[in-house]
Amino acid sequence: GAGNLQDAGAGGVEMQGGSVSEAASDEYALPETGTDVVTVSAYFGEAGADALEETLRARLCEMFPDAPPELSVETVPATDWNENFRRNFKAFRAAGRFVVKPSWEEYPAEADDIVLQIDPGMAFGTGDHESTRMCLELLQKYMQPGCRVLDVGTGSGILGIAAMKLGASSALALDYDPVSVRVAAENAAANGVVMETRQSDLLSSADGGLYDIILANIVADILIRLNRDVAPYLKQGGVYILGGIIEERLDDVTASLVQNGMDVIEILSMNDWRAVAARKH
Repeated sequence: GAGNLQDAGAGGVEMQGGSVSEAASDEYALPETGTDVVTVSAYFGEAGADALEETLRARLCEMFPDAPPELSVETVPATDWNENFRRNFKAFRAAGRFVVKPSWEEYPAEADDIVLQIDPGMAFGTGDHESTRMCLELLQKYMQPGCRVLDVGTGSGILGIAAMKLGASSALALDYDPVSVRVAAENAAANGVVMETRQSDLLSSADGGLYDIILANIVADILIRLNRDVAPYLKQGGVYILGGIIEERLDDVTASLVQNGMDVIEILSMNDWRAVAARKH
């Protein structure tokens, strides 16, 4: 995840290609089948380059003992990686009224647009992955002004920020990764919204009281864990929006929702990915 690369001193991280789960928990679930090729680029300063390469190779062997990914190292001018971000990341319509744009690009918003300013960087969640797009679509459908919102595994903070821009009375964004917590807070400020961010293992740092909307764009195994505990935090009739679900794990996730007092009310599909809206009964 981005957190591992940041811990090693990366100044920027970007991903291209492949059916990769943009998990808000800052972990990517690489495809179990197929021939998808995913390229993850991380940019480091030149100090200690030899030791760094050795460290990264060892870390890849730990993470992928059966088939460590290929690692290549290239020296580039200091300005190149930042320009690469700018060249590859342009404003786009993520879902419905939501348009995502980087800070360096002017976007001529239409009257009904909701513009989210998110720069690519250390926390994944720029809105271009299918999971994030579908979560934004479901949020726009079920969110009512004045809702109290909880975003579990916030990553870049994009979903909580979107909720505030839709008129939420409050949004609390939680993430296990301290880098994501910091980035989400910075993104909230850049978007002119007040959103509290906290480091948390799933719901461990959530406030008491009930939420109208709970968001979780993570991965199936962690969602199943979360599903066991989420109902007491959700208002009767409240909506729980889940993303980061690969097609093969959809039945596991929906079964765990039903077992824990939820009615599945909608499932969205985009390529190999699924997002679910459930209501507490």
